[in-house]
Amino acid sequence: MYYHTPNTSKFVLFIRRIRALIIALFVVLSIAAFALIKPELISSDTFFWLSESKQFEKTTQREYATTYIGRLSVKTAAFSEATKFQLQSLQAELENQPDVEQVESLFAAHMVYNDQTSEESAIVKALPIGQLTAPKMMAFVKSFPEPYTQFVSDDFTEFHFIIHSQSPIHFDRMTIPFEYHYSEPIVEAELGHYLWYVGVIVLVIMLMSRILFRNYIAALGAIIVTLLTLIWTFSIMYLLTGSKQIHIAMSLMVVSISIGHYLYFYYRWHVSQFKSDPNRALEKSINRNLHPAVWTLPVLILSLGSLLFADSKIVTMLSLSLMVSSAVAYIINIVFLPALLSYFSVSHPRIGFARICYWFANREIHYSPKVLKGFMGLTVIILLTIVIRLTMAPDGFFDKHVAQNTITLKVPFEEIDLDTLHKIEIFERELRTHNDGIEKVDSIVAILKRLDMANKPQTPFDEQRLLQALFFLELYDLQQAYIDKNALNISITLHNTDQSAVIRWLEEYKGITIYFTDIESLSESSKMDKTLLLALSSLSALLMIGLIMGIIFRSARIGFVGFVANAVPIIWFTLFMMVFDFELSIEALIAMTISVGLTSDTIIHFGYKYFRSRYFGRTQKHALEIMFFYSGVPAITSAIVLMTVFALLTLTQLQSLQLIGAYGAILMFISLMSDLFILPVLLLVVDNKSIGQTQRH
Repeated sequence: MYYHTPNTSKFVLFIRRIRALIIALFVVLSIAAFALIKPELISSDTFFWLSESKQFEKTTQREYATTYIGRLSVKTAAFSEATKFQLQSLQAELENQPDVEQVESLFAAHMVYNDQTSEESAIVKALPIGQLTAPKMMAFVKSFPEPYTQFVSDDFTEFHFIIHSQSPIHFDRMTIPFEYHYSEPIVEAELGHYLWYVGVIVLVIMLMSRILFRNYIAALGAIIVTLLTLIWTFSIMYLLTGSKQIHIAMSLMVVSISIGHYLYFYYRWHVSQFKSDPNRALEKSINRNLHPAVWTLPVLILSLGSLLFADSKIVTMLSLSLMVSSAVAYIINIVFLPALLSYFSVSHPRIGFARICYWFANREIHYSPKVLKGFMGLTVIILLTIVIRLTMAPDGFFDKHVAQNTITLKVPFEEIDLDTLHKIEIFERELRTHNDGIEKVDSIVAILKRLDMANKPQTPFDEQRLLQALFFLELYDLQQAYIDKNALNISITLHNTDQSAVIRWLEEYKGITIYFTDIESLSESSKMDKTLLLALSSLSALLMIGLIMGIIFRSARIGFVGFVANAVPIIWFTLFMMVFDFELSIEALIAMTISVGLTSDTIIHFGYKYFRSRYFGRTQKHALEIMFFYSGVPAITSAIVLMTVFALLTLTQLQSLQLIGAYGAILMFISLMSDLFILPVLLLVVDNKSIGQTQRH
């Protein structure tokens, strides 16, 4: 417990005697583990989520090809013959890009019409629209806009190219003579993303070391400890699971835990040299952090342990990375770090802004119970609002609103007959009825109807007219866009709608057999399954953390503090997402999981320092000062470091990393505010004057 100080003098002496051997052993084992296991940086963020997607498995079993879909929007000053020529050249250049399968645009569309040369002679024709002059193109599209609205604006100043490709395309070597915007499909994580991520962490740690500690020892230790934690964590995970794959989200969790643990140990060693020699400082670094650091292990294991049995390899890997990294970081910080730091000493151990700890203690010792009750009452109201919204509209939090997007499907068929077309017509009608924002549904039914109507039929649509329409479809080589490997292609264009709701509806539709073929929809389908699982696990983790902390501190009241202090940042972060209409995505839940791990660590260290001081007879004010000085400063520092890292990650090109960075930075800030202003007050509330005497006897 917090009133017991372990005697670590012999342990530190042993570490100092064989410090060179310890450092060499850790380095050699790490190099060997890295060389033998050869961890695989997952090159595709998308396929990380697709690895256990039921829809993706269903599609690949039919051997249907999956495609990336990007949307290129080009703005022009005016539409003229010269502009038309440039846009047609762009169309050809896009089609010639590697791995591009199809480019939908106005310049790939056809004008279906009846070429009636006389009363006796008439034939249906499908002429590429690009063969018309610019004025005739404008006149025709304005007269018959429905098939072409997704490709061009009403004033012919903005053109859209929908690009289907086997891999995301790059515009580095292309020349686009217009102002343009590319709505990129879910891009693959490349080595550059990892290098950017590593560079950001190193830069922030170097700045932190220089500004706060006035040396580079802290940076050296942080970088080495973090690197060792990463290697050992993924090596152990490989031994446990057999998987070599490393995803950026998993790396972020490991780095966050590693930096959080490291700063508590290093900071105590640093400031202890003000009144002690470096050897004694090492002892204090270990014996003051040995218990609170190890307590975080059962908290994480028991709170997230249930996820290890989840029917999801991805969720298991994410939770396992948190647990393993916490244990690895603990061992590295009590064995390797003392051996490394024993070679150094600090000439300026003072921390410049440590006096802020006394400011916080002076303010919070005189907290207003009315303000606290008001804040907690408001938090409860927010929580009830969230619960009511989840109860009334459970899918509302998982909305993914898109301005423009395309979903592609394949529908297997044996024969294109009236019954097949009728089923697709019913599907299209019900799709529009039950989902808002369906701008266009492009299928073989749509093109056959256009070909049939151009023939100016005098009788109802029957088998004979169907055969005529199919003849013209093949005559003008239009079938490739709609028929492929005994499957019919359907393209759905969304406009200002919730894509996740459309995907859920399509997954549950039973009228025809549907296979998703665009990568983004397949990925979103997989993420939606994991999102609900992680959301439920986050709630159970909060309850388990409160229970475990109550057991550790042998107090139900402290257990309640552990639950509340962890829940408050999550509740207010959820309010933030509701106010700004952000979706509760998998990236947000990853950020929440990281926050739960770090916040529980902070709560344990704060509670340990506070009640340890109270046990040894310190006043509440003095106990707060000690708590802020020894635990508050590393907590603030780690939060600032991680906030900066997360914020800079929003500048990367990888969408999931951008979202994790944005959500993580916001959540780190809310958690820091809770740790500084709410947690100390809650500790004062549950404290009582007899706690020290009670523990002594």
